[in-house]
Parts: sequence; C-alpha cells; structure tokens
Amino acid sequence: MSFTLPDGLTLKNKLGATNHDQLEQREHPKLAQRLIELYEGHGPEPTFDTAHLQALHKHLFQDVYEWAGRFRHESFIFADGTRASMPAMHKIGGKDFAIGNEIDRGMKSLMSGLESRNYLRGLDRETFAREAAAAFARLNAIHPFREGNGRVQREFFSALAERAGHSLEFGVISAERMVQASIAAHERGDLGPLRRMFIEIADPERVRALETAQDAIERFRPVQAPHVTAWDGIYMATTEPHQEYEGRFAGAAGQHFMVQPDDGSIIIGRIVDLPDPPPNSGARIRFTARSELGRGHFARTSRSRPRCRTRNRPVRNQNPDGCRAPYR
Repeated sequence: MSFTLPDGLTLKNKLGATNHDQLEQREHPKLAQRLIELYEGHGPEPTFDTAHLQALHKHLFQDVYEWAGRFRHESFIFADGTRASMPAMHKIGGKDFAIGNEIDRGMKSLMSGLESRNYLRGLDRETFAREAAAAFARLNAIHPFREGNGRVQREFFSALAERAGHSLEFGVISAERMVQASIAAHERGDLGPLRRMFIEIADPERVRALETAQDAIERFRPVQAPHVTAWDGIYMATTEPHQEYEGRFAGAAGQHFMVQPDDGSIIIGRIVDLPDPPPNSGARIRFTARSELGRGHFARTSRSRPRCRTRNRPVRNQNPDGCRAPYR
C-alpha cells in the first residue's frame, strides 16, 4: 500500500526515475510545459469546486504520476497491480493534515464556502487578499494530494483571483517565505503572515518591487538548479507601514531600496522612507516605514502593468529591461 519505490522515498512515476533528484529533474520540464498550456487557456474549465482542483492536478502531473488528480486517501491501483492510499499524512514534529474522510468533508466545506461568498467577487483588493489567504490556509491544512499540493493550490487561487478581477503573483514569493507563512497558519493558527503575503502579491507595485530586488540577487548569486531561484531560500517582503526596521543597506533602484536585517531576510521599502542623507551601500540603517507601497502616484493596476517575468511562468514581455531598474 505504498506510493513509493522500494527505497521508501521516491514516488512511483511514469518517467523512469529511480531516485528523488532524478525525479525532480525529469519532472520539471513536463510540469513547465503543462503550466504553459494552462496559461494559454488549454487547462480545465475553472469551476472552482473540488472537481476543478482535481482536474488541475491531473493536468499538471499527468506525465509524472499515474494517480494524478486523485486524492491521497482513495485506494489507487497502479498499472503493475499494486495498490496505494495515504489516509493520514504526518508531519515530523508538526501538526498532521486532514485524515481519511476529513479530506472529503473539508473539501466540501471549503468549496461551498467559496460558492456562498460568490467566489470572492465584488471585494476590494485588500479584502479579497485576506479572504483568499484564509481559504488558502484551509486547503493547505487538508493537503488532499500525495504530492503537488502547493503547485495546484497556487494555480487554483491565481485563477480565482483573475475571475474576481484581481491578480495573485505567487511567482515573487520565495520558498522560504511560503514555508514560514504556511507553518504559522497550520501549526499555530496564525493567519497574519499568510494574509500579509497575499496582500503583497495582489498589489502590482509590491510585486514590481520584489521582482526588481530578486533580479538583483540573481545577478550576484549562483543558481543551484535550472528551476530553483537564487533567492528561494531567503525570506523576502516589502515594508509594512508604521513598522520599524534595522539592517544593512543593500542598494536602491528607482522608487525602492533593499535592506538586510540580522536574521538574513530581505526587506524592500520606498526611497522616501530612507534617512537623510541617503546611506551608502553596506551602511547600517534604522528607519520607520511611513508610506504604503502601492499607494503612491506611480502605482499601476494589474491590468496595465507589463507582465515581464514571474517565477515558473513564461515571459510575457520580451523587453524586461524596460520594466525594472537595476539595484546599484
């Protein structure tokens, strides 16, 4: 009753991979192609129900897993005649995800809740972001699939945002930040970090500020793998108004600057919040974020903003130099 090969670690797959690293390398181009199809409108019909979530998973992972689109607690028969199911998914040192029939009940409750709230349509951007973050946390706590939950969740909520007249740019969120926000919500019931993250990725100006900082990091740090960014292990965020920050000044670009606190994270703020005179690169600074990113005269809506680059998405604009100024 196992989804894995005899090593107990590598998932049984359609790609002939016999270890985890090999599976990851072979899976990436297949998933990338299916994502392109999805973005070009060749994915499943967005009905925003359980069937839609399963169809998304099947579309993305159809080349990788026989059980693509099936929930983990269902008994699945592989082509070789073996069976597998995983009613319980345990986290080492953490809170378990939904068990057995809790998956079906949780999905029914989540999807009916979205339907009763008209799929979050008619809400202003911040209210939408907060509501979507709460729903995202509930789906993450269910974790219905054996593998691929995060990727499917991001695509589901990106489509939900688009239908509601908003945008969620998950491509600017590092793996480190996603992990921290998800743990806070699942383990401690603290939705604050996840809601803050959703507010940022729904804001075109904040997205643009994060992209600029990430491009700067990519120019100076080696990439470990083709599908892993140089900043994936860094907690990156934009400033919150009225919060005080302290760290090493890393540089400025256009309307924004970057500072690195002692915890290794990277914070992006607005130039108007810098002390006077402006610090030199490497100097230690302390400042209070007085302004709200995205509410200045230069903010644009997601409909008018050039789609230059977000991680895991095809390039929308073939002239990225016209979208972001380099850090100096």
